[in-house]
Amino acid sequence: MSYERPQALLKPIRRRFITLTFAIALLLELMPLPVGSTRWLPDFVAMLILYWALNQPRRIGIGMAFLLGLITDVATTGLFGQHALAYSITAYLVLLRQRQLVMFNLGQQALVILAMLEANQLIMVLARLATGAAFVGWSYFLPPLVGALLWPLLNKLLLLPYRHHSV
Repeated sequence: MSYERPQALLKPIRRRFITLTFAIALLLELMPLPVGSTRWLPDFVAMLILYWALNQPRRIGIGMAFLLGLITDVATTGLFGQHALAYSITAYLVLLRQRQLVMFNLGQQALVILAMLEANQLIMVLARLATGAAFVGWSYFLPPLVGALLWPLLNKLLLLPYRHHSV
């Protein structure tokens, strides 16, 4: 019986790198873009919360998702607490099945991420509707599809600095 050797070993992930990824995601959220282009961009902070909750559950959990949601609410001048609520709920759902989700291939994970990002959008729409705001339209639910398509690329990019090829 032959055992396959792993293709690459991963170095330990530093907190600075995780913090840097969230800082870049917040900058992407704040970047001024043409009016039509923002309707296709996924929520990069949410994607990173889901990524790190899936791959580093001891470092990024529900509390950190809530804190990052509050920071996102303040940064984007949105309804205070809507991102925090959505991020903490979806982080909880990912952490609930984290051990199973880690075993999925990237295509299966992308489907789960699509569901989580759609849940994120739904929670934020419901929070706005609860305060009396008008429905934003069905196009609000398209960016999670782009986020799910970008999921394999995000995985490859975030693992790139931690590959160690001396096996």
